Amino acid sequence: MSTNTRIHLIEIPVGGSGGQIWNQLHSEREDICEAMLKDCRTTIEERPEGCDSNDHSDQLQARLSQIDDALDRLMSGSYGNCSKCGRWIEDTKLAADPTLSFCFDCQTREQRWH
Repeated sequence: MSTNTRIHLIEIPVGGSGGQIWNQLHSEREDICEAMLKDCRTTIEERPEGCDSNDHSDQLQARLSQIDDALDRLMSGSYGNCSKCGRWIEDTKLAADPTLSFCFDCQTREQRWH
């Protein structure tokens, strides 16, 4: 018995600058997924000295999670608003890192607690 798996891509209706952000986030997401696959294929003997694969993998996984969260916010219409207080996150900050979920004030408070 043969099974054919079909993947159906859905066109996401995100226009304007939201479309650019969507493309940027998806591009980075693809790069991270490729890096994670490459890490899985690399044996311990092939790793450069001092390279801890777990740390690198954890960093990639954390960034992937940030990207997925940002894509979710983009789809829900809350992208660019602080996840804590709801205020708009500065455009310059979002341009530097489109995955930001907190405004400057909330991010500062969050860092103080950790």
